[in-house]
Amino acid sequence: MNQLKDCLNQAQFDAVTTIEGPVLVIAGAGSGKTRVIEYRVLHLVQSNIPPSSVLLLTFTRRAARQMLSRAARHDPRCSSVEGGTFHSFAYRTLKKYARAIGFADSFSVLDEGDAEEAIHRCSNMLGFFEREKRFPRKDTLRNIISVSVNKNASVSEVLQKEYPHFLEYGADIEVLRKKYAEYKIERNYLDYDDLLLYMRLLLEDERVRSRLAEKYQYIMVDEFQDTNGLQGDLTYLLAEKHRNVMVVGDDAQSIYGFRGASFENIMKFPEHFPGCKVVKLEENYRSTQSILDVANSVISNMKHKYSKCLLAARKKKGGTPKLLFFKDAYEEAEWIAEKIKTLRDEGITLGHQGVLFRSSYISIPLQAELGKRNIPYQLFGGLKFYETAHVKDVMAHLKILVNPHDELAWNRVFMLIDGVGPKTCDRLLKRTLTCSHLEDILTKVLGNAPHRKRQESQGFARLKDALRAAQNAKMSTGERYALIFDYYKPILKDRFDNWHLRINDLETLEQISMRYGSIEDLLTDFAIEPPERGVWRVDPSEPDEERPLTLSTVHSAKGLEWECVFVIGLMDGVLPVSFALRDPEDTEEEQRLFYVAITRAKNELFLSLHHQGTRGGIRQFNKISRFVDVPNVLSNLDRSSVTGFKAEQIAEPEAPETIVPIYDKESLLKKLEQFLR
Repeated sequence: MNQLKDCLNQAQFDAVTTIEGPVLVIAGAGSGKTRVIEYRVLHLVQSNIPPSSVLLLTFTRRAARQMLSRAARHDPRCSSVEGGTFHSFAYRTLKKYARAIGFADSFSVLDEGDAEEAIHRCSNMLGFFEREKRFPRKDTLRNIISVSVNKNASVSEVLQKEYPHFLEYGADIEVLRKKYAEYKIERNYLDYDDLLLYMRLLLEDERVRSRLAEKYQYIMVDEFQDTNGLQGDLTYLLAEKHRNVMVVGDDAQSIYGFRGASFENIMKFPEHFPGCKVVKLEENYRSTQSILDVANSVISNMKHKYSKCLLAARKKKGGTPKLLFFKDAYEEAEWIAEKIKTLRDEGITLGHQGVLFRSSYISIPLQAELGKRNIPYQLFGGLKFYETAHVKDVMAHLKILVNPHDELAWNRVFMLIDGVGPKTCDRLLKRTLTCSHLEDILTKVLGNAPHRKRQESQGFARLKDALRAAQNAKMSTGERYALIFDYYKPILKDRFDNWHLRINDLETLEQISMRYGSIEDLLTDFAIEPPERGVWRVDPSEPDEERPLTLSTVHSAKGLEWECVFVIGLMDGVLPVSFALRDPEDTEEEQRLFYVAITRAKNELFLSLHHQGTRGGIRQFNKISRFVDVPNVLSNLDRSSVTGFKAEQIAEPEAPETIVPIYDKESLLKKLEQFLR
């Protein structure tokens, strides 16, 4: 016991040594929850509890291995504790009890690719791909069905929230879900979601439930705020008999509702286990108190929460986090890129700096600025935008305008036309490369392209018109881009079920294009060699850090930390994201997301937003995020360092030209009346 007291603070000690009965550990950000699980495993084993009676459930195998290996350093017996993910535990158990739920012992588990293919086959059996209107693609159908299972929601509820443009197919997808279930049962298949679903059904049998409860008499669950409804049920059923269960989590870091995580699991744990002990870990070992003051204030007005107040274990107040306003996304990107470079020069290496954002498209201007400054970075939470298929598609059209003999660009462009396959594309490429200039190609190749279907003919005609209009060198780069973008929009909507998300990238790229004097300059800036492992490398002759700068969505940053953190794009409609504003629960999840972003910072925190933006081609003025624009949040931020708008970017208004009046008041009113008729 004395050894434990030397290693743990009082709250951690209480969590570790309470081994009988239900325990809920509310572990604030950076409060040492991994340490609690490590030492609790050790304490259980050293209390003469057989390691085989202890079950640790985590969200990754790596997390379970890490916790158990740490405990085993103190006592080798800890390595015999069973630990793993909910899915791996369910798989092992179902293998043992397969016949009890009607499956053979030799059932197979479908990976994601196989699951998508099985759904595709079922769709074909039902004739859903034979219609004129395009049915959702197999990966989208897989996601809809998966979310429906994990959230215990109807297909129509999933569509309403995530794919409203497919609502008309709700009844068909519901039929498909049943067909897919039958298909798997007939062939002795389980997919990833079925592991939890059938485990839940298995535990409805009291005999099985009792056997498992007898075997696993002490249960621990990590990251309980991220469990979905099925995982919550499994926890309750496994511990129902002996009640020796400890769950660890932070309600303020529940941010994966879109994956099916149920915030209610951690909030209702005391209802499932009346009399449970609640331990709050509030001592933070990561951040300065100034940063924690902002974090505490951000969640202070939330309705659904466990009250807690993070306190810095380091007893270091630190500098006040800064709130920065900029004119537009490009000024924001320029300032941040320059600040990152300055911090590096001051001794904070790139590997100790992180830039966080709600959605990947927000980082596009910053990615461009970092590229110009040759600052290496790695991106988490999606591909770099210039590596995505939709951006490559549009860029291919621009490349053709600069170099009509770009074979790779033509190949990509031709393959986007409905009805064109590899053989037709090869024939078109051969003819294209014999032409002398772009107009020659438009006339001889696109004007006389081989087509078997009417829509194929229309596709070539649309491409010809778009390229002919966009080759006008007298137009600005932004105008030429806009013509290609307009041409590509129908293709985008046809190719990608999540086009409504991808279009943000292309709209941002349109704004970037307006800043260039020529398409050649635009392409030159974005003609980056394919990055190795997703990282832009600096020249080897330049001073190099061990790790590059990190750009990350907040979702992908959970569990990580940096000396200095920038949280960018803090506008309403971005964070919180606009589609979350329809539901108070979704809005609260966005609020927790902001809290997670703030608590990634150790010593310095910069929050930023920009005033001007474009949405759907319409210029708009952004509003500061509602999570920032709160008195108790603003009072903990330094706004004295706000950047002014760059003087050179604000042009004096032009004087109106002096011309002879065309209308007087009376004639103007008459003209308006005629027009309005």
